[in-house]
Amino acid sequence: MKKNFAWAMVMVASLLFISCENDDSEAPTLFMVTISSSEGGTTNASTGEYASGTLLNLTATPNQGYVFENWSGDVSGTLAKLSVTVEDDMTIVANFALDEIAEEPDEKIAFINENLIDTSGYIFAIENGGKTCFLMDHLGAVVHEWTFELSLGQDAELTPEGNLIGLFKGDTSPVNFGGQSGILREIDPQGNVLWEYTIITEDEIAHHDFTQMPNGNLLVLVWYRISNEEAVAVGLNNTDDVFVEKVIELNPDTNAVVWEWKSWDHIVQDHNNTLASFGDPEIEKEKINILYANNGVHQFVELGDLIHFNGIAYYPEKDIIALSANFYSEVWLIDHSTTTSEAATDTGGQFNKGGRLLYRFGNQKVYGDNNASSTLNFNHHPSFIETNDALSLLIYNNNNAIEQSRAMEFLLPELTSTTTIGVEPSLLFDFTDEDLYFGRVSGAVRLPNGNTLICEGDYGYWEVTASGELAWKYNGQGQNFWRGLYYTADSETIQNLAARSNSFKAK
Repeated sequence: MKKNFAWAMVMVASLLFISCENDDSEAPTLFMVTISSSEGGTTNASTGEYASGTLLNLTATPNQGYVFENWSGDVSGTLAKLSVTVEDDMTIVANFALDEIAEEPDEKIAFINENLIDTSGYIFAIENGGKTCFLMDHLGAVVHEWTFELSLGQDAELTPEGNLIGLFKGDTSPVNFGGQSGILREIDPQGNVLWEYTIITEDEIAHHDFTQMPNGNLLVLVWYRISNEEAVAVGLNNTDDVFVEKVIELNPDTNAVVWEWKSWDHIVQDHNNTLASFGDPEIEKEKINILYANNGVHQFVELGDLIHFNGIAYYPEKDIIALSANFYSEVWLIDHSTTTSEAATDTGGQFNKGGRLLYRFGNQKVYGDNNASSTLNFNHHPSFIETNDALSLLIYNNNNAIEQSRAMEFLLPELTSTTTIGVEPSLLFDFTDEDLYFGRVSGAVRLPNGNTLICEGDYGYWEVTASGELAWKYNGQGQNFWRGLYYTADSETIQNLAARSNSFKAK
């Protein structure tokens, strides 16, 4: 009996030894890979521990004015793209050098001061209503271009994965005024359509603009129908159905609308005291004076386009949305922290204001006094800027009234449940020029070095410093642009685009 017990213990010990030995063999071997770059460029990978057998696909991206020279350390090669299998501790260095044979600026570069331009990345040029978008450097060299089957319905953006999402025009539309689109598509660097979603029915259509949120969802502008009976009941002059604005949040993974805000839920009118919307627009400034549309501010109003959103921006830190209300010559801020049901009411959300306007500015006339002052005049492309914990908003003021456009930055007040509406914000930045004017589309964005990139829709692009000094101009020579965006060379977007594209030409 004792002999059998001893033999059993030997067998158990042997099995445990073998089991432990197997466990050790299954544990991955990690190697330290040190990855760095010399001055003048970046790589798409970072230093860290990698499992044995890992395939690293490296891309070296030079800054403007530099060229990629070679790889050094435990690797070698002169091509910007390099694949390495991790089999030991490694050191990898991407070496860059000044471009001694600098390219001459393209003929479309009307002006350049290389000491003032932001050299950190690329301008993303969006053709207005056309079939192309392209990334270019400040010399006008195109590093990547997209060509589309469908015409753009204005906006396009690049994703962190290096894909493009755009609004495209469908074959049908319930409206006959400008800005309509209806089809959202995500397209990879090779031009393949990865995803599509259509918002076109008899009663609604996506239009003008969208923006991608950090969670990957999309905030999209949509026109929706209000019957002529409802329009006449509140005092509107239209003789047919009208279209007003809503904002939807779309989850592209599920194609589900997960949030919605409707403008008609928050109108005020002093025409019909039998309706819930009756009130004094001068007092209820958190609501939309829908009868302002009766002023005939634009020819599209007679066709049923009452507000005409043309731009949307999202600020995730405060979960708020900025909307460019073109026909009202205003910027409206709304609360995204509400539920859809709360967004239809006057309560709920972080400010307990539901879907009412948190703040608005640009045009004092909208409250009922047609002789009041206005700061904005037919504006486009709002974008948030945070500097030293202060929140501001940059906007392109088309300024049709005097036919001279302006790029303007306003310091926003602190948003609370009692923020005063009716007081215009402080002006932080204001650039104009006698040659800067287009009455439609256009936009402006702030660059990493503090410069401002301005899109003049029928001309091209301007870059100006914080003091208003001209740094760069690009003449599209007849090509019209919706707006221009900017992506730094070391951003996740550009690194992924360069790694996945066979045609990306880093300069």
